[in-house]
Amino acid sequence: MRRFQVVISNQVSVEGPLLAVSDNMFVHNNSKHGRRAKRLDPTEVPFAATPCIKAISPSEGWTTGGSTVIIVGDNFFDGLQVVFGTMLVWSELITSHAIRVQTPPRHIPGVVEVTLSYKSKQFCKGAPGRFVYVSLNEPTIDYGFQRLAKLIPRHPGDPEKLPKVSVIVFSSV
Repeated sequence: MRRFQVVISNQVSVEGPLLAVSDNMFVHNNSKHGRRAKRLDPTEVPFAATPCIKAISPSEGWTTGGSTVIIVGDNFFDGLQVVFGTMLVWSELITSHAIRVQTPPRHIPGVVEVTLSYKSKQFCKGAPGRFVYVSLNEPTIDYGFQRLAKLIPRHPGDPEKLPKVSVIVFSSV
């Protein structure tokens, strides 16, 4: 603490005629209390929970990219980015458990690992999500029937290959 006196004068120097002089006053320096609170960086907080991916829906899309995908998980926050393979994309935070992204394009079909990133720090490397890129050249009508047939529950005695009509009927139920 320091002691000050306030002098009111019509001149710069205090040797001229004084209009008023205060009593001694104590002034406390509150500068450390007046600063704005520092925003916490989720990656720097030691006890912050690490974001992780639990599911991706849909889990496949075209190699041309542009599909809207919802990533479900825990501890998501604003500014978190999603990495498809090596391609970084911006995300839209829906809740702390859901993120919406647009898939980036990829030259070849196949599975890519999906991880999360914030300020160059990657999350989920040990347990990444998986996204399957499908080529536009692949999906013939027969390929579509093969994929639908995999979704139909099978019972003992069913034929190995179901007729297309059965696949359509059972998959629409």
